[in-house]
Amino acid sequence: MSVATERKFNPYFINEPAAISFSGGRTSAYMLYKILEAHDGKLPDDVRVTFANTGKEMPETLDFVQACSDHWGVDIVWLEYAGRSLKPKEEKKSVYEYSYKVVNHKTASRNGEPFTRVIQDVGMLPDPRHRWCTGQLKINTMKRYLIDENFDLPFLCLIGLRADEPMRVAKIHGKIKEGQENYCPMYVSGESKQDVFEFWETQNFDLNLPNNKGVTDWGNCDLCFLKSKSKKLSIMRERPDLAQWWVDIEKKDKVDVFNRSHGSYEQMQIIATDQGQLFDFDDDPSIPCFCGD
Repeated sequence: MSVATERKFNPYFINEPAAISFSGGRTSAYMLYKILEAHDGKLPDDVRVTFANTGKEMPETLDFVQACSDHWGVDIVWLEYAGRSLKPKEEKKSVYEYSYKVVNHKTASRNGEPFTRVIQDVGMLPDPRHRWCTGQLKINTMKRYLIDENFDLPFLCLIGLRADEPMRVAKIHGKIKEGQENYCPMYVSGESKQDVFEFWETQNFDLNLPNNKGVTDWGNCDLCFLKSKSKKLSIMRERPDLAQWWVDIEKKDKVDVFNRSHGSYEQMQIIATDQGQLFDFDDDPSIPCFCGD
């Protein structure tokens, strides 16, 4: 079967340099497995699997990324934002160079260090209208690594969005943005979270976070400001320790909070206590971002 024919009948077959964006969730792991399956278990030499760690991923997510690498024999490149500095001999203070670092399961940040650094560099908190954290911590960090790996821009980026996420898919699938050409093979293949759920039911390992029919509300940054308020409160009730980084960052900023409509993380931390459960709050939906599941 020719490459062209294989590509036509198998959306997971890759015949060009590409990056597989692995968020660390069940959906993107399913996509990775299907891509490996399409290539008889071994990725082409010009395909990279990248995982961008913000330092606020759930520890179970980090363990899952490593488990996928170990169980499937695939090399996953762990990346972290490492800061910005003025370019040498530049007089204009607005001209910066950005850096990243390659880490692994053992050396990956677990206390929000990359996220803290990017907030210091930008000088403000991200919020639902200005989601620059995703761009710097994930998209641009991955892009800088690929440029150093001699990938031409725009590079093909495979993203784990499913067929049951048409609104999210419509925003990125087939579009070139920020140096990457986005492609969603699960959407093309017509696979939904039910397919993801059934797949993980048959595997001998899994993401050790709540499974909501194939996906989890606990994924990506642990208490991401784009999660609905009720989801954040639910997570805080189960894992109150996760809130402290968010509380400290807002206190340090002294000017703003991550999501004004939800109040401060300190307020939510109080609400999430046993006494706070006496109160009920109308919920708003989570806001999706590039991070995926």
